[in-house]
Amino acid sequence: MNIFRKLFNFFQAKANTMIDNQYELEDAIKEQLNRLKEELSHATEHLNKVKALAIRVKNDNDEYAAKAKKSENEAVAILKKVQLNQIDVYEGDRLAREALIKKEALLAKMKATTAERDKLDYKVELLKGNVAVIESNISDWEKELDTLKAEIKIIEAEQNINKQMIHLDAQSIYNRLKFLKEKTQEFQDIKAQPDNYINLDDAIDFTLDDSVSKANEELKKLKEQLGIKNSN
Repeated sequence: MNIFRKLFNFFQAKANTMIDNQYELEDAIKEQLNRLKEELSHATEHLNKVKALAIRVKNDNDEYAAKAKKSENEAVAILKKVQLNQIDVYEGDRLAREALIKKEALLAKMKATTAERDKLDYKVELLKGNVAVIESNISDWEKELDTLKAEIKIIEAEQNINKQMIHLDAQSIYNRLKFLKEKTQEFQDIKAQPDNYINLDDAIDFTLDDSVSKANEELKKLKEQLGIKNSN
């Protein structure tokens, strides 16, 4: 049975090595997933900050545009009052000029925020792409991890089955060898006995059986001579 124990130990060691390798790979995948999830967290946080900044810049831009239009409308309204002689010409020109200067300043701010807004919008799209890539990688690694876990379960199941089969085969052969050994010993014991050896109990049984048979035959003959019918 030692040979089967050696075989079992050999296959058990190989199976254990395979399991260890699979578990090491599983740990490596989990570590990679943790890194990717950290990257995703940072990338998402950065994306949200840039989005918030882009929204704020857009609101500022819209506000500057609205105020610039309002200043222009004020200049027009003042000039109309000049036409109606409601305001002095010089005073009207001064007020209209101030409104237009204010308008130009707002338009300059709007131009700057428009460039900043476009830059932030572009950055938002880039960050969205980075987040999507990280999410895709996480999904791929999670699928790989699920596949690996399934493989580990299969290997462990096969290992248990092989363990049981090797144990059963070894035990069956061991019992068979034990049986043959016992029968061989019995045969050797018989060969070691003298040729004229007779078991006393067997001889007595044989003698008794023969005597009873002869007595029955003689009883039958005597009854026939005396004319006595034999009873069944």
